Amino acid sequence: MKRQIATVGCLTALGLLTGCVYDAARPQVTYENRLDQTVLVTLEGAGGPYEVVVGGDSSNSLGTDECLGTAIVVKTEDGDLVGRVEEPACPDWSLVVNDDGTLDYTED
Repeated sequence: MKRQIATVGCLTALGLLTGCVYDAARPQVTYENRLDQTVLVTLEGAGGPYEVVVGGDSSNSLGTDECLGTAIVVKTEDGDLVGRVEEPACPDWSLVVNDDGTLDYTED
């Protein structure tokens, strides 16, 4: 019995040391930018400064377990409007800024 307890203890310690611990996915809104320039994604009506910078041809996300705001606004770094979505930013949804400047907002 002591040998079994020692084995379980060693395996647990090994798992912790090697990083083999299950980490559940956190709810998030994902933003993908297919333009060649950086954009700023802002949530209107969210009650706080919710802004996410997304570099050209990259993606970023905002961790949240609830819907935020009343609209999602996308602008270039210069402040030019790319587009807006008249919906809140919700977990497990993705906003794609297409290379032609259109926006697609869909549930994952």
